[in-house]
Amino acid sequence: MNKYIILLLFPNLLFAQNELSLMDAIKIGLQENYEIQISEKNQKINQINNNWANAGALPTINLSAKKEEALSDQTKNPTSFMPYELRSEAINGNANVSWTLFNGFAIRANKAKLQNIEEISNNNATLTIENTIQGIILQYYNCVLQKERFELLQKVVKLAKNRLEYQQTKYDIGVSSRIDLLQIENAMLTDSSNLIMQQLNYTNSVKNLNLTLGKDVDTKWTLTDGIDTEIRLFNYEDLKSSTLANNTNIKNQYYNIQLAKQDILLSKAAFYPMVSVNSGAAYNKSTYDIEELANEMDNTGKSINYFANFSVNYRLFNGGKLYNTLRKVKVQKEVNELQYEKIKREVLLQLSLTNDKYNSRITAFSLNQKAFKIAETNYNLATDKQKRGTINSFMLRDIEIVYINSGINAQQSAYNLMESKIALLKITGGIIQDFNQQFLLKH
Repeated sequence: MNKYIILLLFPNLLFAQNELSLMDAIKIGLQENYEIQISEKNQKINQINNNWANAGALPTINLSAKKEEALSDQTKNPTSFMPYELRSEAINGNANVSWTLFNGFAIRANKAKLQNIEEISNNNATLTIENTIQGIILQYYNCVLQKERFELLQKVVKLAKNRLEYQQTKYDIGVSSRIDLLQIENAMLTDSSNLIMQQLNYTNSVKNLNLTLGKDVDTKWTLTDGIDTEIRLFNYEDLKSSTLANNTNIKNQYYNIQLAKQDILLSKAAFYPMVSVNSGAAYNKSTYDIEELANEMDNTGKSINYFANFSVNYRLFNGGKLYNTLRKVKVQKEVNELQYEKIKREVLLQLSLTNDKYNSRITAFSLNQKAFKIAETNYNLATDKQKRGTINSFMLRDIEIVYINSGINAQQSAYNLMESKIALLKITGGIIQDFNQQFLLKH
C-alpha cells in the first residue's frame, strides 16, 4: 500500500489559499450579491417617487414658444391684387399655470400611499439583506462542517494505513492471520473511498459559497472560523415581542393595510368636487414684408393676452361606479387585515417551533459532544489493544465505526445548533443587528 496515498488523493489541500473569515464572507456577499443590488435600485426608485409633486400637490407650469416664417410669390399670379413677394414672420409665446387647489384630500392620501410604498420597498431590501446574511452564514458553516468531516475521515484513513503496515509486518513474520490482514485492508479501502467522496462534498460546498459571494466558483479559501457553538439563552416572551415589532414580513403586511386605507381615502375623494385654477399669458408678434411697399405701411403687429379661470368640477352620478369602487377597496382592506393576522400567526408558530428546536439542539449538542469524547477515548484504547493482540481487527472495526459516526453526529449537532440560532435571529428581525455588532467587535 502506497504510504503517500493521502497526499496523492488530495494534493490541493497542500497549497496555501486565501484566508476567509465568516465576517469577510458576509461583507463580500453584501457587496456582490445581485439580489441586493436589484433591491437597492428598486428602493431608490420608490424613494425618488415619494414626493409632493407625484402626489399632485404642486402646480404644473408650461412654457412654449414658436417662430414661423413664410414666403408667398404673387408676382406671377394674374388674379392677385398685390403682385409682389410677400414675406411674413410670426413669433408666439405662451405661459400656462395649472394648480389643483382641492380634490377631496386625495393629495394627502396619494402622498401617504407613496410613503407606504417606499416603506415596503425598504423592508423588501432589508429582507433581501437578511436572507443573504442567513444564506452566507449557513453556506460558510456548511463548508466548515464538510471540512471537519473530511479531516475526521482523513485521520481514520491515516491510522488505518499505519495499522495495515503494522499488520502486514506481523503477517509476514507469521504472528498474524490473513483474515485480520484482509479485514484491516478492507476497512482502509472503504474509509479511503468515503474520504474521496467527502472531499467532493467539501469542494462542492465551497463552490456554492463562491456563487453566493459573486466569486469564481473555483476560488480556493482557507476558512479561519469554526462553527459558532455559543449557547445563547433566550426568553421566549422577549423573542415574541421582538418578532411582532421587527419581523420584516409582518411589517410589510402592516403597510399593505395602510395602502388599503389610502385607497379608501382616494375612493372617497372622488365624491368631492375638484377645485382648480388655470392662468397664463400669450404673446404674439407678426411682421409682414412686402416688396416696394415696405416703407409705405406699418408691417408689424404685437399683442399680449392674459387669462385666468377658476373651475369647480363635481361628478353627480356615474352609474354607481364610484360607490362600487369604494365598496371593493373597503373589502380589500378587510382582506389585508385578515392576511396580517394570518401572517402573524404563521410567523409566531415558526418562532415557537424554531425556539423549541433550538432548545432541543442545545441538549443534543451537549450529549453528542460527550459521546464523541467517549468514543474517541475508546477508539484510542482499542487501537493500543489491537497492537498488543488483545482484541481482533473485527472488534476494532466496530469500535472505529462508532467513533466515526459519533464524530459526524457531534459535528452535525454543532451545525444544527448554529442553524437554529441564526433562524431565531432571522425571525425576530435581529440578524442584521447581530452582524453589525459582531462587525464592530472585530474592528
